[in-house]
Amino acid sequence: MNGMEESSNPMTRRDWLRRGMALMPLGVAGCAGGGLMSPSLRKSQAQWEYHNRFLRSGARLRYRPHAAHGRPWTQRFEQAYRAHRGDPRVGYAVKNLATGRYLAEFQADRLFVGGSMPKPAVSAVLLERARGNLSREEFQHIVYACDKSENSSWFYLLSRIGPADEHHFLSKYGLPNVAIRDNVLSPRFYAEFYERCVNYRLDYGCELLLEAMRCDQYGLGRWVLPASITYIGGKTGNYGEWDHESLFFYYGSTPYAIILFTRGHFAPPGQDWKLGAMMGGLFRDYCA
Repeated sequence: MNGMEESSNPMTRRDWLRRGMALMPLGVAGCAGGGLMSPSLRKSQAQWEYHNRFLRSGARLRYRPHAAHGRPWTQRFEQAYRAHRGDPRVGYAVKNLATGRYLAEFQADRLFVGGSMPKPAVSAVLLERARGNLSREEFQHIVYACDKSENSSWFYLLSRIGPADEHHFLSKYGLPNVAIRDNVLSPRFYAEFYERCVNYRLDYGCELLLEAMRCDQYGLGRWVLPASITYIGGKTGNYGEWDHESLFFYYGSTPYAIILFTRGHFAPPGQDWKLGAMMGGLFRDYCA
């Protein structure tokens, strides 16, 4: 029997079931709570959701992801990093996201006013609350909050979640007990949040969050990382005395996160390059 004759036969009940399962969101077809799925299934689920919920809604990313810039590592950067890596005004965490091992920590559990840092996490809480089923307007505000850090979109997203939603999100995903809605965060929280995103451990919105943060238009950490790093994203925050940088990226085949929080006007206008120096120094010491 040739291939054409085989394809013309009626489909069996088992064939129909297999096709139906293939068309279902993997979160329904697999185990609830992606932690029990294989990494490849979790990623497939997130990509299915991205295409069939986010893109189908009509919402769109505004920018393309961009690589690290690969600027030369100067003596000025090196000296600033060595002088301030133990500065009491800073807190940081460097984490291997494949093994879960912390490669460096300094005041990683200290709480800081987050500036704009909570915006991706607020987006994740809303995605969890709605089980990934958002309107075009809600999806688009997630993009606006993550890529150019628009405050109006942040406030829009905040209006759609409450204390119970935040508590559920932190508890379900085993995240440090911070105050996302009240803008009080720690370096460890963001290292753990990036680990959940990069490893597709959030049940809803991972691909959207990753892509939106890869389109982030700000930050100095990208400047001094090697231009060979093409998968990279993150979030920044600044307000008054507070200035923060954070990145997730693949260096070779290994995913990492570097989180830097500062207070006390560590990097005032004209000295914000010190944030890039700290991020680059942490990369060179613990990831390269």
